[in-house]
Amino acid sequence: MLMTREMDYALRILRALHHAEQLSAAAIAQQENMPKAVTLKILKQLHASGLVDSRRGASGGYLLSSRDPLYLWDVFQALGESPYVNRCQQPVYSCENDPEGRCGICRELCRIQEVLDTELRRTPLSAIFQKI
Repeated sequence: MLMTREMDYALRILRALHHAEQLSAAAIAQQENMPKAVTLKILKQLHASGLVDSRRGASGGYLLSSRDPLYLWDVFQALGESPYVNRCQQPVYSCENDPEGRCGICRELCRIQEVLDTELRRTPLSAIFQKI
């Protein structure tokens, strides 16, 4: 599993909104040291998936949706990213080395994938956004 730059930016956007009631895209970009255009692009994805809400107007901005709690898994889903550790975890994959499903590598990676999926689904963002 590769943590993409978009995923990193999405988590930073959500962290900024977690610590503030509402922020503009420009304020998020400045606070999190991100390009404004990329911030807007990711905010659009997060909004479309229901993770953030937006308010229009002079006092508008972005805020976390009332959907609570949010989990790491939700962010992967919002961005359409695959949290697979290897291609053999994909539902339609057939191992070219052992199409009958006895490949020890695929079997072990599937076990690791189950652990990863469980962790991503049980780790609320609020737990990782706590200030130290």
